[in-house]
Amino acid sequence: MAIKTQSQRLLLLLFPGDTRETSFVSFASAQSLFPQLTPAGFRSLVSHLQAKGLLHHERVGTRSQLYLSELGKTTLFSLFPAIDPARLKWTGSWACLVFQVAPKSDKQFRYLRRALVEIRAVQLTRGVYLYPGKFPPSFIEQCHRLYTGSISIFTVGTLQFGSFRPIVIEKGEMKTLQELYSGISSELTSLLGHLSDTALLTDQQKERFDSLFDRLLSVLRTDDGLGSYFFPEETWGEQVLQKFRAIVLL
Repeated sequence: MAIKTQSQRLLLLLFPGDTRETSFVSFASAQSLFPQLTPAGFRSLVSHLQAKGLLHHERVGTRSQLYLSELGKTTLFSLFPAIDPARLKWTGSWACLVFQVAPKSDKQFRYLRRALVEIRAVQLTRGVYLYPGKFPPSFIEQCHRLYTGSISIFTVGTLQFGSFRPIVIEKGEMKTLQELYSGISSELTSLLGHLSDTALLTDQQKERFDSLFDRLLSVLRTDDGLGSYFFPEETWGEQVLQKFRAIVLL
């Protein structure tokens, strides 16, 4: 499902923390953090996402609040593996896909390579890809339709010799990602230190929040979510996202 940037932003701000299945955000608080949209524009965005089944808009008396649907959650997980609880609980096993004989319908495996890039599989060598845990069911279904007899997929639990770690860390650009997350987190901490109420954010603070959130969105789009496994003591995407939500929930 194609999701535009503004929609991604709003869905991410509704994403609940680790200890809660559902998190309610007041309509007014959410709207205040989209200064680039008019009130009518924000209402239109909410209506669009509600029609898609990605969020719920609940009105009780004078209270108007938003919360993420189950479809909204799974959509976010497919877009941003770095916030997927299943990815954050990954224990180090891999699914490995090996190209064998290219089918007539895809002589260069171009469609398959594109699909592997979309799910953020790690290219170990040419024609050999790793994916943490198990490949998504939709990807396996595509392989059955188009690549039966052309590829092999197997599970790697432990290695007899060598390690995937250096390759995954390098190709996942984890050092760069961690530095970006750390910088955003530090600026957010500074912003939070000056706030007591979301409704009282100045225009300058809203612009700062907006800019920082754009930076987070950019980083999350490139993050395969493996950093917390290899470097659990560092700050990663889901933790930084919850700092943003701390401002929304003030």
